[in-house]
Amino acid sequence: MKKIIQFAFILLVSITVNAQRKVEKSVRVSNNQELFVHFKFAQKIEVKQWNQNKFEVRATVNLNNGEGNKHFSLKTSESDGVVKIYSDFGDYFKRKRSWNNNFNTELNYVVYVPKNANLEVKSISGSLQADSFNGDLTTNLISGNITIKKYNGKLHLKTISGDVDVAVRKAKINAKTVTGTIYSDLNIDTKYHQNKSYGSKIKGTVNNGDTPLYLSTISGNIYMRKVK
Repeated sequence: MKKIIQFAFILLVSITVNAQRKVEKSVRVSNNQELFVHFKFAQKIEVKQWNQNKFEVRATVNLNNGEGNKHFSLKTSESDGVVKIYSDFGDYFKRKRSWNNNFNTELNYVVYVPKNANLEVKSISGSLQADSFNGDLTTNLISGNITIKKYNGKLHLKTISGDVDVAVRKAKINAKTVTGTIYSDLNIDTKYHQNKSYGSKIKGTVNNGDTPLYLSTISGNIYMRKVK
């Protein structure tokens, strides 16, 4: 019986791997160039940095058990000095919607940018995480959590439905949530603080910081933590 279970597990893993497609797109960029990624749908978006003048996205795709994988692509564009990498599905979802609304999508992205980059991330769904980020980071998510474990630069983090979790060393804070609560173990020199049943707001500084840290969510909590 144990061998049967092991075989079934191996078979399931094999089917899952075979259904996935890996897609990559990279662009050479100059120092301090503005970078933008737009992913219509995602589960996980991981942001990493490296010592290269290259902007790269690596996607792992599984659309309806591989049925729609061939329709997915990553495309690039440049306008007004902003380099953009974005997801494209052709007319796949439009055609599928005409007869079946049951979609099974698994879309995970790893975004590589140079250190000290100016990056904006936009997505309808998908949680964003960065273990470390040096530079300016802006997020515009509809449904997804945001987790930044360490950073140096300006952060403007916004999600409509999701939590925002940031480790803060030094900053000028402006944080607000409409239906959630703000939690923090920081020593904040508070300029304004509101914590009511319908939302929380706080403005202040940590360690006399003057670099802006803007955190916003409609439906979710905000966590501001000490850097470990």
